[in-house]
Amino acid sequence: MAGLGQQTVEFSTLVRRAAEDSFLSLKELVERSAGQSDSEKKISLLKYINRTRQRMLRLHVLAKWCQQ
Repeated sequence: MAGLGQQTVEFSTLVRRAAEDSFLSLKELVERSAGQSDSEKKISLLKYINRTRQRMLRLHVLAKWCQQ
């Protein structure tokens, strides 16, 4: 039995959640960008890309760790 604060989650569930969150964030970004200037759009897109990249990198590190 898992101790307090410890839960087991399938890796595929983490991947699915990350993909869904990234997709929803992208949809929100597109919806918000309608009233933004070109430079604001670029900054928002860059922030989205950076967040998504960090999320995917964490998943990659976790996958490597699980293989050990």
